[in-house]
Amino acid sequence: MLLSRYSRATGLSAALASLALLPSLVQAQSLSGTIDASITLEAGCSIDGEDGTAVDFGELAFGTHSALFDQADAQVAGAGGITVLCSPGVAPTFTLLNGAHDGDAAPAIHAMQDTTEPAFVGYTLYTDTARTETLALNGTIVLDEFTNGPQSIDLYGRAFGDPGNLPAGTYEDTLQVQLTW
Repeated sequence: MLLSRYSRATGLSAALASLALLPSLVQAQSLSGTIDASITLEAGCSIDGEDGTAVDFGELAFGTHSALFDQADAQVAGAGGITVLCSPGVAPTFTLLNGAHDGDAAPAIHAMQDTTEPAFVGYTLYTDTARTETLALNGTIVLDEFTNGPQSIDLYGRAFGDPGNLPAGTYEDTLQVQLTW
């Protein structure tokens, strides 16, 4: 009987000892590592807050005049010009490609056509308020290299009337322009 008590006590001690060692044998496991993050930024530009492939560069609105007018002036996109914002380091070039009716109202470079009949009002774009510096077809304006903040392209238009020869109506044209960088 003494032997069985000793065996029980020894067995119990051994069991308690192995339970004491159990936390060191069954420790929490973990893995450490990393997460890589990256982004690739390409140089870019926007016109009046828009970017993409077909952007509206503004409007050259000469307003309403008598069919007997001699000339009318306007600025593209109103008094603020065309607002351009590009990535730092970019020096973009603005190019006037063509209009839908170029040469149809010489000596003006461009022409707006009456929406109901084949009549034209000629107009030309300029880079100065005095309208002495013509922006020719395929003419370019090179902007300064961008560092911080937007730049403005100021374009001025002058429409030329032909008093007594132009029917009343709405005249329109679409100019193709491009900003490259």
